[in-house]
Amino acid sequence: MLGSLAREIDLLRTLSIHLERRSLPSEELTERFLRREGLGHAFEKGQSFIAIRTPGHKAFPGLVECLLDRLPKMGRGTNYAAIQDELFGFIEAYIGRDPSTIGRSDVENLVEHFEKWFSGNVASRRIFIPCVMSQTAAPRFEIGPVVFEFIDNVTLSDFYPRNIANTALDTSGFDSLLGWMHEGNADWLARVSVDGCDQKRAEEIGELAVDLVIVALQLVAPNYDTKNMARLDARRGMSVKRTFTESEGRHSWGWMNKRPGLPIGPGTLPDILRRASPVFTAVGNVVHSFASGTFRLPVLERAWCDAAYWLHQALAESIDTIAITKLETALEVFLRAEKTSGSQQRMLKILSSFFDLAPDDAIGPGSMVSARQFASNIVRDRSRILHGTWSTLNARGIDREGMEGFVVQVLRTAVIELEEYSHSKAPIDNIDEYLSWVRQRKAASRPQTIKPATGH
Repeated sequence: MLGSLAREIDLLRTLSIHLERRSLPSEELTERFLRREGLGHAFEKGQSFIAIRTPGHKAFPGLVECLLDRLPKMGRGTNYAAIQDELFGFIEAYIGRDPSTIGRSDVENLVEHFEKWFSGNVASRRIFIPCVMSQTAAPRFEIGPVVFEFIDNVTLSDFYPRNIANTALDTSGFDSLLGWMHEGNADWLARVSVDGCDQKRAEEIGELAVDLVIVALQLVAPNYDTKNMARLDARRGMSVKRTFTESEGRHSWGWMNKRPGLPIGPGTLPDILRRASPVFTAVGNVVHSFASGTFRLPVLERAWCDAAYWLHQALAESIDTIAITKLETALEVFLRAEKTSGSQQRMLKILSSFFDLAPDDAIGPGSMVSARQFASNIVRDRSRILHGTWSTLNARGIDREGMEGFVVQVLRTAVIELEEYSHSKAPIDNIDEYLSWVRQRKAASRPQTIKPATGH
């Protein structure tokens, strides 16, 4: 049962009042044209376009949001723009309709239409994504929903299309993908299974899932040139950097190999996966929640995934100030901080929960900076960069390496604790409850000091 449909009926009536069809003008349908004509949303169709006059344009996104509330699986499984396009096609029939005749049956038809439309586009899909991680061959490995195969083994594995319809066409497309990998020096191919999505959205989720599992390698092996590990089509620059400089008639040149994973030799990757298996298990489970849309703890798992993605982008960033901003944003989104004061207090909770530091404790051995000052500085630096108080291109006093190490340690500890928390008795899906649980768990595991008995 759909329950009350009063809001949807009102929105559909509003749209019917303000909908109109026009012939395409000689000029383009720019924002300036629409404002001049008093129009909001517009949708081209053949030699005409459907438009919503400005007084009713808010009803359109409002109706989209109602559909997403009614059909939450559609919100995960397709793109917002695709829903908008389909809705425009549906409401075309309401041009000139008497709004008083619009009632419950119209909204029921609308919801049913989108249920059928969405179910007709979704399927189980396996997404193949080339990655630049390491040149050294290693056996296939899995992290959560993502399977990685070294390029030399791909054609002999179950990745390669076999015994299916249109085999020639499929193998041609796959061979083209492998050719692109050779051109881009991508030595690993990832495969991600995604259900309940249309093709475009499945590809997006698959790509993001690969980004997140690559973060697992960046968390456990920062000294193995993992910073630039990425999908082949991600923002990572060239694999080799070349320089040429002239000064007072004298020239100098140089080059630097920027391919990731250079220190990873034979047997190294399996050893990393084995030694840090708790991290890979924890990250894999969180990414499985993300890729499947079935979360154990939606708020906390989404927050960790968001933070991990910001870290992934920060590590690949070439400008220190922007990297610092992304690193600090990673902490902000993990903490789900809504204002500066809340952010600083929760940062202190991280220091207390994960590192057993009181506000007045030194942040490290021999440091003159207290935990309170450190938390304040993190929030302050991001604010100064974003608001222009510090120059983005000429800032001083930034400890990028130290900040990277801190965020890596926080997210590595956080995901392991999150895995334990998910298996605890009745976990509450809230960042403050989670941090309190971590703090209590660590306190309980510390050896108790026994005071000597005193005589009289």
